[in-house]
Amino acid sequence: MKHRISKSKFGFGYDANKMLMRQLCRNFFLEQKTTTTKEKAKAMQMVIEKLVSKAKAKTEANKNQILSYFGEQALVDRLFNTVGPAFEKINGGYTKVTLLEQRQSDGAMMAQITWAHPLTKEVKAKKVEAVKEIKDVTEVEAK
Repeated sequence: MKHRISKSKFGFGYDANKMLMRQLCRNFFLEQKTTTTKEKAKAMQMVIEKLVSKAKAKTEANKNQILSYFGEQALVDRLFNTVGPAFEKINGGYTKVTLLEQRQSDGAMMAQITWAHPLTKEVKAKKVEAVKEIKDVTEVEAK
């Protein structure tokens, strides 16, 4: 029976499944988006939500837990310096899963997981500059 169990098993074994999630989450934090199968993306989303919630509160215990999960100090620093402050006022829903086409080789449903909100203020500034440039171009064309 699967009462109150919300995890997926991928058939690789306990240790291999843990390492798979660890590597998928590591790649996501480094590259800001990941394309994988739908089941792996949904399982990865749950892990990422928990890690970001820990990164929001800068305590030594949270740092040690994330460090023991990843084993990379640079990645832990990145989580606490960029990801945590970016989602400080948001309570959940940090990532979104977008369904893609089926994979040609085996027909597996593919999905892309990305941040639901931009991480830094630089991204917002670039968007504002882009909007200003578009307005300037439309004004010149109108004249």
